[in-house]
Amino acid sequence: MLVGQTIGTGAYRFEVERELGSGAMGAVYLAQFHRDGSVVPVALKVVLMGLHGNEGAMARFEREANILKQLKHPHIVRLHATGTYRKTPFIAMEYIDGEPLDKLLGRRGRLGWEEVVVYSKHLCEALQYAHDKGIIHRDLKPSNLMLTSEGDLKLTDFGIAKDTDVTALTGANSTIGTAAYMSPEQCRGDKNLTNKSDLYSLGIVMYELLTGRKPFMAETTVDMFLKHVNDEPPRIGKQVADLPSKLEMLILQLMAKHPDERPTDGAWVVRMLNEVEEDFFTRKSAGLAAVTNRRADRPRNFDGSKLDDEDKDAARALRGKKKKTKKKEVVPFFQKQEVKIAGIVLLLAAMLGGAFIALKPPSASKLAKAMDDASTPEDKLEAATKYLERHGDTPGEMTDRAATVFRDAATRKREDQLTKRFVNKMQKPDDADDKEAYEAAWQAMEAERNGLLSFADEFWKKVKARFPEEAKLPFALKDEVLAKARWGWVADKKLADLRKVAALSGTTAATIKKNRQFEIAFPTEQTNPEALAIRGYRLEAFGDGDKAGRVWEQLATLTEKDSDKREWYLLACQQRVANPKSADGGAKMRPALVEKHVVAARDAAAIAKASPDDRLKGIETRNLCREIVDLYDDEADAAIKGFVKQAKEIAATVPK
Repeated sequence: MLVGQTIGTGAYRFEVERELGSGAMGAVYLAQFHRDGSVVPVALKVVLMGLHGNEGAMARFEREANILKQLKHPHIVRLHATGTYRKTPFIAMEYIDGEPLDKLLGRRGRLGWEEVVVYSKHLCEALQYAHDKGIIHRDLKPSNLMLTSEGDLKLTDFGIAKDTDVTALTGANSTIGTAAYMSPEQCRGDKNLTNKSDLYSLGIVMYELLTGRKPFMAETTVDMFLKHVNDEPPRIGKQVADLPSKLEMLILQLMAKHPDERPTDGAWVVRMLNEVEEDFFTRKSAGLAAVTNRRADRPRNFDGSKLDDEDKDAARALRGKKKKTKKKEVVPFFQKQEVKIAGIVLLLAAMLGGAFIALKPPSASKLAKAMDDASTPEDKLEAATKYLERHGDTPGEMTDRAATVFRDAATRKREDQLTKRFVNKMQKPDDADDKEAYEAAWQAMEAERNGLLSFADEFWKKVKARFPEEAKLPFALKDEVLAKARWGWVADKKLADLRKVAALSGTTAATIKKNRQFEIAFPTEQTNPEALAIRGYRLEAFGDGDKAGRVWEQLATLTEKDSDKREWYLLACQQRVANPKSADGGAKMRPALVEKHVVAARDAAAIAKASPDDRLKGIETRNLCREIVDLYDDEADAAIKGFVKQAKEIAATVPK
């Protein structure tokens, strides 16, 4: 406990007053920060003493400090200082005189939609600022949203945030965050999370603030993951009275299962929230005017009072008219002329209304929903085409979404056609193909297969330049225009895949380094592209280029026809060229290579046992042994089998 202690001396010190809270990573204290003669209250976050030896925990704590240094926004908690106290790291952050939204929600049950809109705009502005800097929060939830006494919202706790400009601390297929608020891609363990993941969590938070409950409930984390991935959230309008329909649709869109179906970014969400407010106040003003006008139009006396029957009779007398008292002839109701006319009019109206409903074209929202509900790429393309045929000239988010679906589907279809032709060696273009574009695309695909990615980049740029104006179109419904536009669209997709290769190589190398550092098991699935890439890189580092080349060949064959895994294919082709096969498949050199590593492992084990406090040496030794076992346990050679057995025995002798 640090309560009552002073950290630092002189003009730069912290006087700890009381504990604000604690968790698995550390404790947070209220402290007075003395700095150059001024005093500022701060929230002092300190790592727990028991985590000093936990490298992962310490790295995450350092990551939070580094990320907060980049963020200076009115709706993000501000960093004041970092340092260590008795070898314990600490972060001094802005102290917020308020409470987290989960406590406010627990006290009030639910919040009004107007209030939720205000807080959501604050949060979106903070997210947009962080996302623009390449930072994904990954743990949005009410407890991480502080509300100040002035009513401003502050985003806090970047402990597991991911800076996309640097290597993430978590590897593939890891799930970090609070399960109830995690995006489907987080639940699946996707490592390349985007800003869309935070937007999904934003939708969950807004849902909970409005209804007082989370959209998904489950007894286990795995069950919660499955609900995020597969289940649709309950409708909010049935739980919240007078909820603007546009706000409900926005929240449901934020919680779309696929990232591409969610809003573009936080700034777009702010614009929609502003529209929700404007629509509400416009309707409110219009309703007030309508009520006022109806009252003003009623006949009244000069003093403003209502006309009664006597007033009306007096008016008739002044005009020289008498009130008629003639007895009317009684006619049966259904024989009255006006009733007959009304009946005919109603019948005609019903017929016309039925015809109108039958022939009325589908609305934009209905067509957009059909596109969202489509279960196959073909159905999505058909629905997007119908939308664009009727509403393609109407600007807005729905049109942008339909255009994206159309373009992606048309690009995928053309890409699959080109891949199939290339695999089947159909070098001659069809009559409908542009010969120049087709030949450049063929040269690009040959360069990719041969691992010459820089040449492939040049050829795809040539394809894109063939029809530059059509390539800029968001969609194209006319066949002759589409035939030109999709060359540019495919080239854009291919160029993007080429840019991913370098990043993919870096993230794979980082995963290998992290798994070795923390002694995490490597993936081994033969149908998992990442597992094969990791194995290929490990064999290269081991010195077995021949076996590495065979692994890269396996990865290339696995991914060649899958456009969604194109970057893995390109990486495999690049590395396959760098690791050519030997004439004997490496049979002569491999036993000696493995034996050399066994000797190195035995020497490292001796040093590790002589220095049991040298934890890093023990990790290094076990990793040497693990490389031998993992990479050569499948070999039939008797000598190599013996070396694998020795590696297992050596690893067992090294103390952890």
